[in-house]
Amino acid sequence: MNSHLTSKDWKRINDIILEMNYESDILKALNLFLVGIDKMVPYEKATVYFYTLTRNKVNVDTRISQGFDKRDLETYDEYYCKIDDIVEKMLPTKLTTVRSSDIFNLKERKQTEYYNDYIRPVRTHFSLDSNFRWNKTVKETSFGSLDLFRTEKERDFTDKEVEICKILQPHLETKASQYVFSFVDSLEDILSKFSFTKTENEIARLILRGYTNEQISREKFITVSTVKKHVTNILEKSKSISRIEFICKINFDGKDIL
Repeated sequence: MNSHLTSKDWKRINDIILEMNYESDILKALNLFLVGIDKMVPYEKATVYFYTLTRNKVNVDTRISQGFDKRDLETYDEYYCKIDDIVEKMLPTKLTTVRSSDIFNLKERKQTEYYNDYIRPVRTHFSLDSNFRWNKTVKETSFGSLDLFRTEKERDFTDKEVEICKILQPHLETKASQYVFSFVDSLEDILSKFSFTKTENEIARLILRGYTNEQISREKFITVSTVKKHVTNILEKSKSISRIEFICKINFDGKDIL
């Protein structure tokens, strides 16, 4: 499926992931992600939204954006997010990447309030949208979306651009899931359940920030082989088979995932 991606494309994808993961501030990291993806999937406007679903009503928790007028974002947050026909496609039942042109009949869509009162004046005719789950503890109600937009005068997103977003999607979700930590008063209390050593505790925090073994090595001034030993201990003590499972366990406040 990825045969049409060149080695240069893969390097750019890798660079986007590395740059995002190297930034510890989650919202700054996602902003870097938006800047980086624009070089591979050019857009006129873009957003990363964090939603919560309360009593079947969609609410905006937070967002970052590129190219949008502040007032347009505010009116979306206040009202239009509740009638956005893409949002229901972003519900966290499974990872999804879709083009608006693939899932909507344009003639019918042009008759809707959302299209005429928001899409048309804001000029977000074409969209490429990917969802993610940012809080695994309440994954049914905490979801988000990466939304890239182009105007009606521009071409629609290509199959290759859809594929690039699909490749980046799980990495975006892993990074976005760290957003929940901003609500955790004491991450130390969670990590203490695993009886990590001081060094393991420090490295565990770097893993949660998305650091690779090489990045941890540079940060801690230790060899990569030493990092690997610590990572192995962290995974064993937390009864995790991978970094992703470890991150998910922290999101579940240390509970085993069934």
